[in-house]
Amino acid sequence: MDFSGRLGGSHGSGARRDVDEFGRERRNRPHHRKPYERPTRGFRGGRPSMGGRGGPPDEAKEIESRLSSLIIKVGDKNTPTLQNNLDALSVVLEKDFTKHEATVLKTLRQCVLELPWKVTVYSTLAGLLNAKNSETGAKVVALMHAVLRRELSAGNWGSVKVLVRFFALLVDANAISATMLLAILDAFLKPVVSDNGAEIVVSAQNSCYVFIVASALLWGGRALKQHAPEELAARLQTIERYVQRHSELNQDNALAAVFHDAQPKGTNILAYQLGVLREVAEAEWKIDAVFVPNGMFASELGQATQHEVPALELPTGLRSDSYYTPCEFLQLVPSPAELAVRRYVLQDLIADTISQLEGNRKDCAKYLMQVHGLCGEDVCSIMTAAQHPEDVDPETSLVFEYMMVEVLFTSLMQLPEGPYREMYYSSLAIELRKAEPQILANVFETAVENIVARISSFDVECINRLSNWLAVYLGNFGFQWDWTKWEGAAEEAESSPRRRFVEETLLKLIRLSYLDRIKTQLPESCLSLVPSKTPAHNFKFTVQSMDERTREVSVAMGRCLKNKGTADQAMEILQTHYSQWSDIDEETRQGLAREMLVEHVLLLGSKTFSHMLNAIEKFMPALQRFGDSPEAKLQIAKVVEDFWLKNPQFCAITIDKLVNYRVIDPTTVVAMLFDASHVGRWCMFHLWEILRNTVNKVNMRVVQLQGRLNAAQAAANAIVVDDAEPSDPQQQQKQQGESVEHVESVLEQMLLEQREVVVLTTQRFVQLLSASDGTADELDRAWLMGRFKEFMRSYRVQIVANAQALENQVFTADASQDTRQVFENTRMLST
Repeated sequence: MDFSGRLGGSHGSGARRDVDEFGRERRNRPHHRKPYERPTRGFRGGRPSMGGRGGPPDEAKEIESRLSSLIIKVGDKNTPTLQNNLDALSVVLEKDFTKHEATVLKTLRQCVLELPWKVTVYSTLAGLLNAKNSETGAKVVALMHAVLRRELSAGNWGSVKVLVRFFALLVDANAISATMLLAILDAFLKPVVSDNGAEIVVSAQNSCYVFIVASALLWGGRALKQHAPEELAARLQTIERYVQRHSELNQDNALAAVFHDAQPKGTNILAYQLGVLREVAEAEWKIDAVFVPNGMFASELGQATQHEVPALELPTGLRSDSYYTPCEFLQLVPSPAELAVRRYVLQDLIADTISQLEGNRKDCAKYLMQVHGLCGEDVCSIMTAAQHPEDVDPETSLVFEYMMVEVLFTSLMQLPEGPYREMYYSSLAIELRKAEPQILANVFETAVENIVARISSFDVECINRLSNWLAVYLGNFGFQWDWTKWEGAAEEAESSPRRRFVEETLLKLIRLSYLDRIKTQLPESCLSLVPSKTPAHNFKFTVQSMDERTREVSVAMGRCLKNKGTADQAMEILQTHYSQWSDIDEETRQGLAREMLVEHVLLLGSKTFSHMLNAIEKFMPALQRFGDSPEAKLQIAKVVEDFWLKNPQFCAITIDKLVNYRVIDPTTVVAMLFDASHVGRWCMFHLWEILRNTVNKVNMRVVQLQGRLNAAQAAANAIVVDDAEPSDPQQQQKQQGESVEHVESVLEQMLLEQREVVVLTTQRFVQLLSASDGTADELDRAWLMGRFKEFMRSYRVQIVANAQALENQVFTADASQDTRQVFENTRMLST
């Protein structure tokens, strides 16, 4: 009997198809090929397709694939064959450009954007294409200028910085004139100087623009010095004036300082960058850190045609916090001061690579390990190539791996906020360590140890970020770490920065694994830093702790919930029992009933997160009925906190869901967090995790409602007439108008709630920091002040929007001077 039809096999006789046990055709893939290893992986614009799945690619696709591969791989290393490779590639591309123009231009565009450390190579290649055929060169220049305009409109400042650098190098490649470059730079510098030219206008937008111009001058200064020296001097003078004015306005702003014992420099690297520019100018604008191949083709490029580009229009109407200016690179490992220019150039290219390949951690890790390929001779030491990595001394030379890790941590710790999600840096570090397991394991460990050695001056928010990063990083490598170096933390005060960092990191590791597994990794001296028992709930109504009549209520509630009773049945039980307690007033009875219900609902859902969500959803009507006043909501929140006192993770999740279901309000959470019972415990991380989650939820709702309002307004303005089914335009407009009015009403309420949360949180911070009994000691106050700075930085847009209300209600004569200073610094960050 033939069962092939039933099981999905081929019918009839003939050759058997290669299928699996489910009748599916097997995919022709080598055993070692991963699903994510596709030809288009890593380039946002996509590399040219390798052909369809059904058969071999045609000749045109094969040629396009080969051209794309040649462009991507050229200049990976500074080798003696680089000149020949570039020349040969330019000949091939010029020959095939007519047939494969789209492929060549698209690949070149993506290479410039996503391989920024090879921008000197691609500018030379563009110059060679221009020298061989001016029409081809014109198309390359026009494309890149169009990409620059697009990235400007989108506010992608990392890409804008790379593209302006590319145009600066095109001057040396003779593809555009010095005048054209100056026009591009002047578009950025125009808002920096007032209309009469007498004053410098300092703002987040202009700091971003100055940073981009200074980055371009670092690479284009040599050509401008040769062709337009006076104009170059004028632009440098504008940058110097801006940096000086910016330093005057931000000299006391320490809100963006990662290390408090470092000299505060605001939110940017402008002063340091200016110093680098001056040193490069003294060296006749020669950069020896990275090889620039333009000089090898000086005679050929000198005969090329220069092209003009349209004027740039900068975007308007962007929020101040949408502009990007990176902070100064952290120096976690000492390096020679005389190598500061080389260090900056290399770390700048590393930072651009991390930024531009943010969407693909695997390709980012791969290309980061190649950044040193274009370094000049003896520019930096490479531990991967060293016979004995431990012999490489970072104090006598630049060590590439240490610089790379410093840039990663700089971006992770950037204030007032990091450019990307924290998980990106953890996943990138994991991929880097996989590439060089032994060497980078030691490098990361050294960097973290050097930070922890200075942790008493480390910003509180950055301590939080480092703890999150380290927990995820260790979780991917068997939780292996040399904890003996930090065993002294167990003997420190409970609120000391080092002890809190180690304890919070271990708590996160327990979340990622389990308690006994983490205990096996710790030396005996560190066991006191982890809980003695697995985190569990703290149910109040145990048999031993109750009197007779309370036990009756608790047992009845327990049976009701265990037998899948409803919310109405639970309410009836509470009403029946507590109505008989005549010795207490109604308000007290309501409080006892509320506490009994919440405790049993939490106990019902205490097994897993899913159980908790189901329990809250099932008894939500009863919980909402009991939460009929601010005092009642606050009692519910406090019961939740007490129930999960030994399990901060469950506490945070439960509070979050109660806010979602409107059992409690965001202001309830604020009141609960700043309760007097937390004095002396401001160092606990989970308190501020709950606060961030709550405020972020409110802000997210505002953004969502604003989007709904925009959509409703667009629908109301668009009159669609359907000839097949005519409708009453007045009725349609009325319905759309009512919809807009409804969304506007809801948005107005949410904006009011957002304002209330921001003002109340700021008020509670200031009250505690200004009162003698708001903190337990100096360490406790330092933690609270650190969280206050974090809150003001993170929500500076909302703080500035409500500045008048804060001045009238919060920052009165009773507010301490240091809280006032934080408020002023926050306003400066937002200008």
